[in-house]
Parts: sequence; C-alpha cells; structure tokens
Amino acid sequence: MKKLPGITLLIWGGFLLGLWLYPEMFQQDAIQFVLIVLFSVFLPVSFWQVARQEKKKYFSLIFLGILIVNIFLLGMIIRGNLIMQQQISVELNRGIEQKLAEYLVTAATGKQRRIAARLIYQQHGVVLAFKNESGSYALYVPSKVDKKKFQENFFARNDLKLKRGQFTASLFTALVFFMIHVGLFITLLVFLVLYDRGEKHNDKGIQA
Repeated sequence: MKKLPGITLLIWGGFLLGLWLYPEMFQQDAIQFVLIVLFSVFLPVSFWQVARQEKKKYFSLIFLGILIVNIFLLGMIIRGNLIMQQQISVELNRGIEQKLAEYLVTAATGKQRRIAARLIYQQHGVVLAFKNESGSYALYVPSKVDKKKFQENFFARNDLKLKRGQFTASLFTALVFFMIHVGLFITLLVFLVLYDRGEKHNDKGIQA
C-alpha cells in the first residue's frame, strides 16, 4: 500500500504514453473501462496516503491534477462525439433544398429546370414535375445513371446512420465512464476521510 502512489503515477504515465503511441488500442472501451475503475480507486487512496504525510502534503495535489486531466480528456471525448452526432443528424434530416425546388419552375431554361429535377431525384429518390420549354409541366423520368447515383447516395446515407449510431454509443460510454470516475473517486475519498477521523477519535479515546 505504501508504494501505491508511485504505482499510480507509473500506470498513469504508461497510459498517456500508450494513448500517444497506440491510440487505437488504448481508446477501446474494454481497456478504458479497466483503467477508469483502476484510477478511480488508486487516485483517492494515493491522495489520502500522501496527504496524511506532513512533509509530502502538497505532493498529494498531483493526484488531484491527474483527476482533473482525466476529467478533461473524458470531457473532450464527450464533446467530440456530441458534435459529430449533431452534424450527422443535421445532414440526415436535411430535406430538399428550397432553392433547388424553386428552380423546377424559376430556372431560366427548360434544360436547367430539368437538371434541378434530376438532382432532386439523385439526392432524395423523389420524382417531381418541372416546367419544360413549352411552359407545360412534365414528370421527370430518371435514367439508369440517375438510379445508380441515387443508390450510391442511399448507401452513403446508411453509412452516415451507422456512424451516428457509433458516435451515440461512444457518447453514452464516455458519459458512463465520467460518472464512474468522478463518483468512485468522491465516494472512496469521503470514506477514507471518515475512516481517518474515526481512527483519530478512537486513538484519543484510548489515550483518555
């Protein structure tokens, strides 16, 4: 137990080094969960042990600093996942652009109005009528190229949906890790402080 503060610093240093050299491995949920639980136990115990020593009292602040850095890293992960999730959601929820829909009628030539109908089909798979050269309305008939382009866009949207699900899962995991880390640290530290006070009270009772 006396060597625990040194072991904690060594493990944390190894974690930072591993995160820098092998980010893909150290960013895996299983490894992060083990490390989060480990640090949630080791940090408060190490802080408590060092803070009890009069000559090393200020040295204990290092472990609070490690906690702050860990919280900052988790916060960055949460923020990054949330931003990416929101950006993908905006892209997926984007409907037919109003200006592009207006070009079906307002574009200068019938060819341009037909191109607008073609782009709408390629992006959304919706067949719309456009104003042709004669001033009447004609339903756009998609070609094989248009259908192939729509399929590509369809699969691309499905990929975005999968990515959104991955970012949502990562966001949830990071939030759980954050609560575990902070919750365990505070709970264990409070327990150790109360335990220490109880020991001192018993010592005073024995001396009396």
